[in-house]
Amino acid sequence: MTKLTLPLIRNVFCKIKSLALREFENKNYEASLKHIETAAEIAYNFNWIYTDEELENLLINISNSIILEKKPFIPIEGKVVFYDVFALDNRGLTQQYLRALISWGVELLFIFEGHDLTHSKQIISEIQSYPKGELFIIDKSLSRLEKIKSVYNKIIDFKPEKAFLHLQPSSSVAVTVWNHFDEVTRYQINLTDHAFWLGVKCIDYCLEFRDYGCTVSSEKRKLPKDKLLIQPYYPILDCQPFIGLPSQIPTDSIKIFTGGSYYKMYGKSDMFFTLLKLLFDLNPKVVLLLAGHGDDAPIKKFVYDNDFQNRLFILGSRPDITHVFESCDIYLCTYPISGGLMGQYAARLAKPILSYSSDDLRCNFLEGFINFNSTSNFKITHTSLNSFKVEALKLIENRSYRAVLGSQNKKNIISEKEFSEHLKKVVTSNKMEIPFKHEVINYVAFSNLYIENENNYLKQFDFFIVSRFKFNVIFLFPKIVLSFIFNLSNWHLFFKRILK
Repeated sequence: MTKLTLPLIRNVFCKIKSLALREFENKNYEASLKHIETAAEIAYNFNWIYTDEELENLLINISNSIILEKKPFIPIEGKVVFYDVFALDNRGLTQQYLRALISWGVELLFIFEGHDLTHSKQIISEIQSYPKGELFIIDKSLSRLEKIKSVYNKIIDFKPEKAFLHLQPSSSVAVTVWNHFDEVTRYQINLTDHAFWLGVKCIDYCLEFRDYGCTVSSEKRKLPKDKLLIQPYYPILDCQPFIGLPSQIPTDSIKIFTGGSYYKMYGKSDMFFTLLKLLFDLNPKVVLLLAGHGDDAPIKKFVYDNDFQNRLFILGSRPDITHVFESCDIYLCTYPISGGLMGQYAARLAKPILSYSSDDLRCNFLEGFINFNSTSNFKITHTSLNSFKVEALKLIENRSYRAVLGSQNKKNIISEKEFSEHLKKVVTSNKMEIPFKHEVINYVAFSNLYIENENNYLKQFDFFIVSRFKFNVIFLFPKIVLSFIFNLSNWHLFFKRILK
């Protein structure tokens, strides 16, 4: 497989943008939107840019070409649209915002654009049980153009005053729709604040949850500071029955829990595995429980090479994640990419948190996720191995210290009631209630990390391009085809994806 470099990624990205523009000029808007989505996903996966002027303008032009005759309307006060492409129970920010809107008593139109409602049972139940709520599910069998027209007409009929957009980075349909609604106050819920996303020009305000996202939106997305609104959030706890822990774990062990997508633990000279060794060396009673999903081969190799079979237990994906947290003593953040949601789970469940990050990856600093009621000297993330080791030893050996820090973390998370009250103030005044503190961000180091992970662990880029362009990839990206073919160990995936 050819080693990925930023120039190569940029070249592919620009080529796909040119394809999108060519299809637009040929009035093939469906194909143009598809190419825009592909380009956006590449930008999201490698984070060397955070918005793209050409893609944004192209989406506006597509909007104007599809909806030739705009239907003006007067927004009705108290009517709100929540446009969601996730709708995942206990994940993302759907339930946090949905519950806040319901608590205000607004007339709510919940528009869902997605492929699967299997994991949305709680959300659907909450909407259907709300007397002023209406659920509009976009027919997934429709083309992109048909979806756009369907949603546009629904919004026109509803006449909302405000709209909250909970979008994927490549949500071309949603952005095309909302480009037309200047009369509605549109709020982007910036879930992926560290990365590229489409839609900078279809919103009026951006709801950020931390200073890091505000900095990125100001510096890289060029959003005016008076359009940035900070809204911290809290995690939604699951209510699944406890599956239990491996029976081999001694009852007197000190259980450290970590988890997330496995790729977040790879890279930066395998520093995460260095941290694990350090923790095991501190006390023979330490065991580590690791939950997550993805390619776990590097983790299994680490366990085998170091004979850690009785100290590190891979749990896989756990629907009962709340109970796993409750059964453990300490939570360890992943590195070189931390998991903000997992850190929030730990805080809300009153668990002490161990966090390490190099100073050039400030996106990892967990303080930005647990900061609503914190003091100015609140600190979780360590940037030196020595201070991390000192803190780890203190947490391992002192149960009372663990309890104190856990209690402090829980207090620092915004509550559901506080979330609702704070959000209402923010969107009523459209002014920031929490001061924005500029952060110094090493954008190059962050982008390089994703390229390193792709080259050394994920190795998905070739598959992604081949699966998107099928046999046309031979003419469009011959170098990628050659790279793909020479990766002989993955032939079975080739046929599986190419024929899908």
